Amino acid sequence: MRCSWSPQLGFHEPMLTFCLAVLTRLRHLALLSILFLPRIAGAWGAGHDDVAREVMNRLPEVLRAKFTPEMIEEAIKHDSHYPDSFQPFLPEEVGEKAIAALKEAGLKSRYDLHLDHGRVAGFARLVEALREDDAAHIAHWIASHSHVIADMAACNHDPLVHTATYGWGPWKVKLPHAGDFSQVAPLLDLGGSGHDTAGGAEAFAEAVDRLMLHDDGRDAARQIQELLLYGQEGARFCSPRGVKVLHGAAAWIDTQDAKGRELLWQNIGELGAWAVARTLRDVEVAMRFAKDGTQVQLTPEATAAAKSTIESLMRERRLDEDALFAPVLRDLQPGDENLTGIVLEPTWDMNDAMLGFSSRVQSAATVRTLRKLGRPHATFDVRRLLAEGFPEPKQVPLMILVATQFNSYHWMKSDVLETALADYLKRGGRVLWIMGHGGWPKKVLEPFASALQRTEKATLPVPGERFTGSKLIAHLPGDPAWQIVNTPETPAGWQRPYCPWRLEPRADSPLEPLLTLESEGVQHLVGACTPDHRLALLPIYAVTPYLLSGESRVTSPAEPELDEASTKMLVGVMAHLLRQ
Repeated sequence: MRCSWSPQLGFHEPMLTFCLAVLTRLRHLALLSILFLPRIAGAWGAGHDDVAREVMNRLPEVLRAKFTPEMIEEAIKHDSHYPDSFQPFLPEEVGEKAIAALKEAGLKSRYDLHLDHGRVAGFARLVEALREDDAAHIAHWIASHSHVIADMAACNHDPLVHTATYGWGPWKVKLPHAGDFSQVAPLLDLGGSGHDTAGGAEAFAEAVDRLMLHDDGRDAARQIQELLLYGQEGARFCSPRGVKVLHGAAAWIDTQDAKGRELLWQNIGELGAWAVARTLRDVEVAMRFAKDGTQVQLTPEATAAAKSTIESLMRERRLDEDALFAPVLRDLQPGDENLTGIVLEPTWDMNDAMLGFSSRVQSAATVRTLRKLGRPHATFDVRRLLAEGFPEPKQVPLMILVATQFNSYHWMKSDVLETALADYLKRGGRVLWIMGHGGWPKKVLEPFASALQRTEKATLPVPGERFTGSKLIAHLPGDPAWQIVNTPETPAGWQRPYCPWRLEPRADSPLEPLLTLESEGVQHLVGACTPDHRLALLPIYAVTPYLLSGESRVTSPAEPELDEASTKMLVGVMAHLLRQ
């Protein structure tokens, strides 16, 4: 049951009390579900209000006239956040018929609306609500649909912005001149500028006007395919803009740079407008489908067509489309010798990757740091390595792979990359594998396989409350050591530098120690290399800037580098591996 009170309805007091109680309870559940998402990061927060408000203001008048002011407010303040919850669908909100249809589509909770097939299912519910002329449910599904579309192009698609929001912000990493990232983080959400009357709201509205889309007469198959592609298309739209958002926001907070603020408004406005334009176009399509009886149903054929298109998009995507990578790319040249290679992976769908979402930031920081130090290096697109294999060890004697995860992703197969990596090692190459919490190449890392140990379901070698405050000791010249001063268990995010593994080598399988974690007087080996110095393993937290003691100031916010501690660790291990 949807309860929208107005004086004309003449509710008697018990009914009104019941309705208000229901709505209050639902809002509380929604709020709690948003607050307690320790393993999931949303995209826009308050920015969803701005997207939904702009959508509601621009709806066709024939549709907008169906809504009471209370329905519109409910849609903006509540329904636009509806998918950010692991609560089940409730009949009081969407109706019994909708719940049955959502269950049949394979959706178990509201959060599943974010999934590719979830967006299709939510759109289908909008069509049905329009067909039934149920104003309250129409408003609900429009706002909910705006949310899942907006998430696809929100700044969280950009790994650097994501890291700055959920890592540097809570850690209060310092800006070059004044303030810290806790002041920057609110501006990285559309809610920080989408209704800013100083210029942010104007930039947002102008972007919507410029990017506006309308119903082009597409059939159901084309619409379904479009819904399935929103993840990839949104990430592609965000990748050139996310870093600009961070640059602009940091410049404004750090030095009150007016041009930086304008850069922020322009780029974050376009990201919000991308969602508004597609939501409005989808509403127009849904209105036509409802009128002419078109059925929206996800079929194996539609899924296969979308998958084929996604794989084509992945093959054609240029690495320099990612603003994170564009300034640091350097291809291997024919005459190059004795270079260090760093593997890079473009930004795909939200939180999707072969090598892990956050690996991109540490990889880009590694490249920029090596360049700053004057160390000869080259960057390698993971797709090229899959197609052509790894370079000749004479040219590139050492390859660095930051891989918080390791798994197949669409046509990019982990076994193909592992085979190519094994061949490189066989030809005399050396590999530094920086590991996270996900999978790892078991054949290539076979010398470590028997030694790798973890506590079941652990994310770190020791409990989080003990991890912060522990000491990392590097087995390098001078035995440098650093205290862990910031928690990897950030409030939300996919950037958390988790690596649960400890190394407990057997006597018959010796490993040289590289890194020890000392916690409450107990030492755990967490980084090591093989005796022949051909293969080394380090945890991701060892090369995560601003996690360890030492400097905590970003030189250039939009140009990530390793900090003093992680630089010393990386360079020391590189020297150890290349020692003849």
